[in-house]
Amino acid sequence: MQITAIILTGGKSSRMGTDKALLELDGKTLLSRAVDLCSKVCDEILISSDAEEHRVGSHRLVADEVKDCGPMGGIYSCLNESSNQWNFVLSVDSPFVTADFIEFLKSEISDFDAVVPLHDGKKEPLIAFYRKSILPQIEAKIGEGNYKLHFLLQEINTHFVESDAWVKKYTELFRNLNYPEDISNTML
Repeated sequence: MQITAIILTGGKSSRMGTDKALLELDGKTLLSRAVDLCSKVCDEILISSDAEEHRVGSHRLVADEVKDCGPMGGIYSCLNESSNQWNFVLSVDSPFVTADFIEFLKSEISDFDAVVPLHDGKKEPLIAFYRKSILPQIEAKIGEGNYKLHFLLQEINTHFVESDAWVKKYTELFRNLNYPEDISNTML
């Protein structure tokens, strides 16, 4: 099965105060780390951004077709550009996701519209698989001005995958870097 990676570059990064995608962790930008990770398990990589400084190698930048609707806008625009039916979405501020976890989620793909990890009762829609065929549902949500992925996931055939065992194995797996202290408190 061919997979496209959609790397969401972090939008306005207002809590961080600077462009998250270009922050360095262990000598590499968060964006470069995400591209390297996705290159191991995906056949195509799309970077959700219109900023030339987010270009990595020959991977395509995809600007939001509809502005100011958060991650849903990036997912929508990239799904429109994707060459594949299944797409792995990764937020650039989630640098502790592992290739084996992505492979695990991929193994859960079946007759669903989305495969979303669940841990401690929390959904992780920005580290998840989405089928390209949900474009009409996303377009409808954008048209309603409803940009919360939570509501989209309720309306499509979503497979929530219990991932607590993975968090025991990789304690930082779902940790996001949102504030400057998150970077300074991170040791790899």
